[in-house]
Amino acid sequence: MAVLPAEWPRERLLDLARRQAIANRLDTCLVLGPDTAVYVTAEGKTDEAAFVPLGSPVVNRLALAVRFPDTPDLAARRESLARFADATRGSGYLVGDGLEGGRFASDADIEWLSGTGADGVPAGLTRCPECRWLRGDYLVLREQGNGDTRPPVIRLHCRCENHNRCAGCAEPLAEWRLSAYYWDEVRRKVWYVAAYCGLGHRCR
Repeated sequence: MAVLPAEWPRERLLDLARRQAIANRLDTCLVLGPDTAVYVTAEGKTDEAAFVPLGSPVVNRLALAVRFPDTPDLAARRESLARFADATRGSGYLVGDGLEGGRFASDADIEWLSGTGADGVPAGLTRCPECRWLRGDYLVLREQGNGDTRPPVIRLHCRCENHNRCAGCAEPLAEWRLSAYYWDEVRRKVWYVAAYCGLGHRCR
C-alpha cells in the first residue's frame, strides 16, 4: 500500500497504476475512495469495481514508478497509513502456496512426463540456451505434497523468464520469477517463489 498525490487527476493516477503493474508484473489496485477501485492486471488491463481489496496491510515495500515531491498532505496521509497498518496487522507470518496450480495431467501427460532422463533430469524439462537453467512442464506426484487423485502439471521457469521488475530501478524484484516454480538442480526438487518474496527488494 502506498499513498498518491490527492490532487492528481484520475487518468494520471490510473497511468501510474498501469505502469506499476506492468513493471512489477503483479496485479495492482488503484483505490479512489471507500467503494471505488480500479483493478489492473499484470498486463495492464483494467476493471472497475465497487469494492476495495482486503488483507494484511503491507506499506511502502515496492518502489513506485514515479517519484513526486513530498507535501504536508502526503506526509500526514503516510503517517495515518502507518498507524492503520500497525493497528490492523495480525499475528503470525506469511506463507507461500505449495505445489499447486497448473492443469490436471492427461493420460498422455502422465506417460510423457513420468520418470527422468539418463542425466536424472525430470522428463519435460529442457535447458534454456541463454541462462542454462532448466524449464518446462513438470508432473507433481502425490508424495510431493499434491493431494489430488490426478496429478497436476505445473510450469517450471528458468532465470530468463523472471519478468518481475522494480518500477523504480528496473532490477529484478527477486532472484526468481514470482508466483512461479523453478527446478533446484543441487537439491533436485521444485521450489515455489511466493509473490511476497519481491517485497524484500531495495533499489541500490
